[in-house]
Amino acid sequence: MTHAGHLGKRQCVAAGGETRTCSLAELGCACPAKIIGFTSDDQISKRLFDLGFAPGQLAALIRKAPMRDPLVFNIGGAQIVLRKREASRILVEQQ
Repeated sequence: MTHAGHLGKRQCVAAGGETRTCSLAELGCACPAKIIGFTSDDQISKRLFDLGFAPGQLAALIRKAPMRDPLVFNIGGAQIVLRKREASRILVEQQ
């Protein structure tokens, strides 16, 4: 369940069939991506897993609040609201 690593300032943008890894917080609107893991293995990551943010699931950013926090995601047919700092714990792969 854990995929620890430092992401830095990489953007989750795919061009020419490339696969990019970034955090869910960096994902663009209506841009589905596959969840590949978490940055750490703590209680918050476990809770996010329980909410449906499991590796292999597709997630898409639906909208951002005016101040860019919180974020609304579609995961498994449900809309879930996360703070940006929680969404940054989830690693995704966009193709």
